[in-house]
Amino acid sequence: MTADFLFVANDKYAKNLGICTYSVMHNMCHAVDQVRLFVMDCGITEENIAKLKKQAEQFDNAEIIFFNIERKLNDIVPKVPNNWNRAIYGRLFLTEILPEYDVKRLIYLDCDLLMDRPVTELFTMSLEGKCIGGVSDSESLKRRKALGISLENPYINSGVLVIDTARWVDLNASERVIDYINSYPDKLIYPDQDAINFILSDEIKVLEPRYNMLWMICERDIDKIQMYSEDYIYNDGQTRRALYHGCIYHYAGQDMWSFYGIAPAHEMIFQKYHKLCDWRDEKRHFGNFKNFMLWSMVTCKRILIGELKLTRKKMKEAYPD
Repeated sequence: MTADFLFVANDKYAKNLGICTYSVMHNMCHAVDQVRLFVMDCGITEENIAKLKKQAEQFDNAEIIFFNIERKLNDIVPKVPNNWNRAIYGRLFLTEILPEYDVKRLIYLDCDLLMDRPVTELFTMSLEGKCIGGVSDSESLKRRKALGISLENPYINSGVLVIDTARWVDLNASERVIDYINSYPDKLIYPDQDAINFILSDEIKVLEPRYNMLWMICERDIDKIQMYSEDYIYNDGQTRRALYHGCIYHYAGQDMWSFYGIAPAHEMIFQKYHKLCDWRDEKRHFGNFKNFMLWSMVTCKRILIGELKLTRKKMKEAYPD
């Protein structure tokens, strides 16, 4: 089986892309015949492209392929109030891959996440005739109300998307999502995510939370999870599978290269792949003195209440190797 993944990055996020793609190859290359990493290049330097290619060469059955789409991003001219980097729209040009490569099932991954278990099942599971699969977002209810999406339909986090490429093409999804972004910028908070959910509202299969482990899940307290989300849709069994058998850890809203603000489970996963990837010499930071002080207080609190010890115990149970 060939496992095809899609990423988007500019040079600012090259180190994120580096550690992210390493985690994917580390977990997938022994589980499938071939791993192909398609990167929508939004301005990565030749030096970093060479480094990414060299890293992929460590795995006999992995290939990393770049598509420069800088000019195509000019097709999207949103006037969204948030200061989003325009590279976020790169996934909408996934059809650039299809003329040259036979890709039927494509897994899109944000480059601010890390894989820690093989996800071969995402390539074989039925999408039940739907175009995409994803994990319900913590702001699902709020965004559906704001966008006018039926409460019968889901609203997913777009950091991990399982895409049926034939269905995507049949629905003309790229053009329709781009047109919505350009036409209704005033409605958008998370531009590409909001637009994908609105345009494909009837074409979404909801996946279990272990495929997109946001910090909220990693609080490891079901009552606390339900408190944070107005409409947490997952049952206890699905949540416990996520807590003890998480596959993909998403650092959404946090800088994985910063010591501050990362949930303990995410921190441990980062440390694991930071040591292994070709960006291991890249130094981590606090950003500023305020973050250092906050990190110090949070760490002391976690030590005093035993949260770090408990998390390590649970992670060891989940990962006995």
